[in-house]
Amino acid sequence: MKRLVPPALIALAATGCMHSPEALINPTEEAGKCELVQTLMRERVSQGLLSELSAQGSDGPAQVLVFVRRPEQGMLERLFQGDPTCGGPNYRAVQDITMKAVVLFLQPRGNGYIYDAQLAAPNELSLGGEAKGAVSRDGGGWVASGL
Repeated sequence: MKRLVPPALIALAATGCMHSPEALINPTEEAGKCELVQTLMRERVSQGLLSELSAQGSDGPAQVLVFVRRPEQGMLERLFQGDPTCGGPNYRAVQDITMKAVVLFLQPRGNGYIYDAQLAAPNELSLGGEAKGAVSRDGGGWVASGL
């Protein structure tokens, strides 16, 4: 039985049934996620964190790491599936942080998310804290509000 597994996998790959994770990424969906991040990074809390990083002497754009919390499932997952091409004049979204960065925690609620934003270094990531605000879909875009 073990001999059948490798040939079966080769047969699936040859017929195109196997895809790399990058092939499953929907560019339109990733662009929508970027719009969400850009909305959150314009908020007062996020702007304050970017200013704090800048005051600490951070060079270049700040790194922004975004997680989605799903407490009912006990899950914390990255928002972007692949390497994000999302940013602004003073930040860029990343999959992993290499220095002190802004970390956004989103938790689904209704037609949007509640969110927390904080600074963290690679070795001091948390599971997020108290919600700082909310963001929801309003027609064609995202709208942020306080709680």
